[in-house]
Amino acid sequence: MLNSYNNKSPAPVSGSGTVAASAPNKNLRRSERVFVNLRIRVSRPTVRGEEFLGEGQTLDVSHDGAAIIVDHDLPIGQTVKIRRVGVNKEAPARVVGYYKDHPSNGRVFGVALTDADLKNNIWDIVFPTAAEPEKTVLRALLRCVACGRLEVSYLNEFESELFLSHNSVARLCAQCGSWTTWNRPYGNIPAEAEDSVAMNSQDSATLGQNHRAHERLRMETVGCIRNSALGNEVVLVSSLARGGLNFLSPNKFPEGACIEMAIPYTSKAPNIYSLVKIVGARKPKNSNLTEYRAVYLV
Repeated sequence: MLNSYNNKSPAPVSGSGTVAASAPNKNLRRSERVFVNLRIRVSRPTVRGEEFLGEGQTLDVSHDGAAIIVDHDLPIGQTVKIRRVGVNKEAPARVVGYYKDHPSNGRVFGVALTDADLKNNIWDIVFPTAAEPEKTVLRALLRCVACGRLEVSYLNEFESELFLSHNSVARLCAQCGSWTTWNRPYGNIPAEAEDSVAMNSQDSATLGQNHRAHERLRMETVGCIRNSALGNEVVLVSSLARGGLNFLSPNKFPEGACIEMAIPYTSKAPNIYSLVKIVGARKPKNSNLTEYRAVYLV
């Protein structure tokens, strides 16, 4: 069975169309969130076996948990079992929060995986354990073309320039044990022979607070800002560097505003949205756009 992908999820904005200057804790997320729709069933253990609680899909997944849409209420604090539909994979989890009702007549809950041995396996995505954010320009979900391994990847300046120019990059694959070609997982991606998935990875690029401390890539690319009030906004990213980016937008973002962006963005493959903070702005001559400077919060 095929699973669809989308880019919709709550984002911190004000009702006026100006992004709110929120101040989230940069350490709240221990791994990137990958926006992927995977069909799931939720149950809980009982003395007689298992009690079925509902079915639905993931909204986003991470190393430690997921946001899920289900068609029944889930008690906060309840220990449950998450089972992938069509895939022989399941994991225990704890319901940690309720977010909102969903247009699909479901409800969105947050769950935290409780078995460390299963965290990397249930989603079929490898989350790095030794990332170096200070050297990162782009964050993307990439696939090894040789073995199909899916991995949240952190690209430096050289790798980012190659990736933006050729839509692929050479990286060392731990599963193949050699250097292979990696690209974005366009279309539907088989997770196993029995099932296939299509994902939205949260990708992002960044420009450091001292933006002259690192070489900037003067390569234009497309980004996307998630905005629950105004809808997702596709923007032109004018330059990239370690720690941050510059982008152009007709909308107003106050200095200090925290937003979620995917860079590079495409509607045909997974996207990874990361938190960035607006640290400066300028108005180019003869333009109705504003160029913003933003830095990563994680």
